This record gives sequence, C-alpha cells and structure tokens, in this order.
Amino acid sequence: MLKRYATFVTLFRFICDIFVIIIIWISMFYFRFYSGLFSVSKGVPDFRRHIILTVPIILICFSCFVAAGLYKPKRTQNMFFRLAGIFKATFFAGIFIVAFFYYIQEVPYSRKLLSLFIVTLFFGLGFWHLMAMAIIRRLRSKGFNLRYYAVIGVNNKGIQLVRDIEQMEWLGLKCNFFVDNSTKNIGKKIDGIPVYGPIENLATLVKAEEIDEIYLVLSSDHLRKIYPTLRAIQYSGIVIRILPDWGGLASINKMTTINIGSQILFSATDSPLSGVNMLLKEVFDRFVAAILLILLACPMALIAVLVKLSSPGPVFYRQKRVGMDLHEFDIIKFRTMSMLSSSEEELEWSNENNPRRTAVGRWLRKFSLDELPQLLNVLTGQMSLVGPRPERPVFVKMFSEEYKNYMLRHKVKTGITGWAQVHDLRGNTSLKKRLLYDMYYVRNWSFMLDIWILLQTPWHIIKGKNAS
Repeated sequence: MLKRYATFVTLFRFICDIFVIIIIWISMFYFRFYSGLFSVSKGVPDFRRHIILTVPIILICFSCFVAAGLYKPKRTQNMFFRLAGIFKATFFAGIFIVAFFYYIQEVPYSRKLLSLFIVTLFFGLGFWHLMAMAIIRRLRSKGFNLRYYAVIGVNNKGIQLVRDIEQMEWLGLKCNFFVDNSTKNIGKKIDGIPVYGPIENLATLVKAEEIDEIYLVLSSDHLRKIYPTLRAIQYSGIVIRILPDWGGLASINKMTTINIGSQILFSATDSPLSGVNMLLKEVFDRFVAAILLILLACPMALIAVLVKLSSPGPVFYRQKRVGMDLHEFDIIKFRTMSMLSSSEEELEWSNENNPRRTAVGRWLRKFSLDELPQLLNVLTGQMSLVGPRPERPVFVKMFSEEYKNYMLRHKVKTGITGWAQVHDLRGNTSLKKRLLYDMYYVRNWSFMLDIWILLQTPWHIIKGKNAS
C-alpha cells in the first residue's frame, strides 16, 4: 500500500514540476518583453514560437531533474541538501538550454529571457519543493504517510537508533517491534515497544505487522545464523538496512564501497572532502580570503592602531595550533590581552571574564574581529574559511584521550568559522556538543554547506553569543 502511495506522490510531483516549468517559461516571456523593465530594440519574438519551444524546455529541465536525483525517495534528507540538489539540477538545465538554443536557432534567442527563466526556475522550484517537503513532514508528525519498521537485536545501538528516529517525527518512521533470540528480552517492552522472538519467526511477524523496513543491528557474530531468514524476507520486497558493526572503529563519512574484482569493500574513513572537492575548496578559500583582505584592509589597519594604543606589546598574537593531519602552525590574531609568558599561556583556557583582557580586546572578541588576521592563514593554505576550529597541541592531546572521535576532526582543514560556531558553540561551551557538530561537518561536507555556513556567520558574529 505504501509503495503504491509513494508512486502516486512521485507522479504528482512530476506533474507539479512540469506545471512550474510551463508557468515560469511563459510568465518570463511577458516579464521580459512587456514589463517595461528591459529594452526591446530587437522586437518581440513570436509568442506562438515561444509556446512551441516549451516542449524541448520541459524535456531538458525534466531530464536534468531526474539526473540530479530529485525524484529519488529521500525521507531522511534535510531541506538544505534538497535545495542544493535543486540548485545543481537548475544549473545544468541552464547549461543545456543555452547549448540547445545555440545549436538550433538561426538567430540568438533572448539571453535575458533565458537568464530570468533559469534564476526564477531555481527559486520557484525550490519554493515548491520545500513547501511540499514541509507539508509532508507535518503530516508525518501527525501520523500520516508512516513507514513501519522492525529492529533485529536488542542492544544499545538498536535502542539508541529507535530513540534517535523518534526524536525526528518528521521522518514518519514508526518502530512496531524488536525481535531477538534472547529469552530474557522476549516478552519485554523497551520504551513501550514490544520485543518478540525468536528471530526465525520474523517472516511471520513482518507479514502480520505490515512492516516496510527491517533494521539489522546485531553484531557480526550472530548474523550468519539468521541469513536464510533475512534472504526470504528480502525476496518479498522488504527493505533491509544494516547498522554496521565497526568493532570499535569510528566511521567518518557515509559508508562508501569500492569494487575489486568480484569483491565489494566497505570504507569507514573516507571523507567527502577529497580529490576535486578538496581542490575546489582550496581555490575558493584562497580567492575569497584575498578579496576579503583587500576589502578589509582599512578596518584592519584601524584595529591594529587601537590594539597598539590599548596596551604594551605587539599588534598580532601568534599561537601554535593543530591543523589538518595533525600539522602544527602559528595562528594569527589581533592581540586582545596583556602579555604572559608562553608557558603560562599554553595551559590557559579562554574565558569571558579574564582580567588580562584589554578594553579594546573585549570589544574585538565580542564580535570576533580578533580573528580577521586568520585570513592570512587561509591565504597561505594553513586554514580554511570553514572547518572545525583549531586547538592548541596540549588540548588536542587532552581531548583525544577523553573523546575517541576527536582526532577525526583533523581529516579536514581547520577553519575561521564552522558548523559548530553558527550554532553558537564557541568559547566556553560544551566540548562534547562542539565535537558532534564538527563530526557532522566532516561527514557531510559539501560546497553548498560551506556557503550556507559563511552566509550565517555574520549574523552569529553580530549576536556575539558565547564569544570569549
């Protein structure tokens, strides 16, 4: 029933997207030639010809939408990544539309019209998709469009998985039962969810409870015995999802696979920030850092004068920090405190009421203006604009002993701002929470995520929350 319903929803989205393309294509014709905002020195093209061109425009756009994966089931995808997918789809649609007109038109079609169409298509399609996504999530949180699942294995991982899913009501996932072979668990209820057993009865339970998905959280030692049962269930069309048992290894990114001969290998530590992605980020960082240094040259010169007048000592403050792949570098800041010996500073943790802070330094820290010289660190390739904040070597050693995943932050370049910082986790805030946000960034890096963080940063600087 759910699959038939999902097919109907997908068909409905197809039709709505085609409708959006048609409306924008036609309305941009009138906006371009009849709004009075643009010159029409070359005359108005034949509207009937414009209508005929709607068919190839729909085919090009729709093909790009499908290729970009806009219609794949993405129940767990957040709105930001959906918007990134729409941007990618409309960007390539624009390229193919321009190429189409270049090769088939005897005279150039209105470039202004095409530009207006592509830009408006992104915003129109984005608005429609996000609105539909919000409505569906609202309905799911109210108990509609649910997908039912069962969990094989009663252990900490399985219980935590169910709790995490229940906190995200918008996913529309509901656990009907656990199934386990342990007699001490069978018949119990965990968070109100019954535990059935043994696992060999799973096929009957799945059919009786109308289960859509099965989540497997057993350790590898117990899997071989239940493979025949799982194979029979899989043949009936039930989706089986596996929570990997890494045996204490930490997974950085979404699990990836590589094929070697007839074998499939799973990787737990591949980062999305590699290859061409790393090159693009590097070029973007240095280009933007150079532009910002030029634009901010006068304000930074004024700050330098104020720092020099505020107390004896140098304008800039340098300190050892740990960057990507545990390489140490000297981070550059405007000095905000009176000078101490290097040994005293090494073990001092930043806090808001430090008596050594100067009047100018307090103001600089409140709005993170002391961080501006780090653009030089970005320009020289030691840091990135966006990434986990760098720590001092002594604290890296301390934190790595307390948190097993801490060192995975260093798979990417440290940054001036980051996912934790735009969630107000800076200064004297929970290190554990900060680490969770840093790991989310490392696992889910994308160019669009960097842009989103950079766009949010000025607002969080103005708020000045938790600055120290």
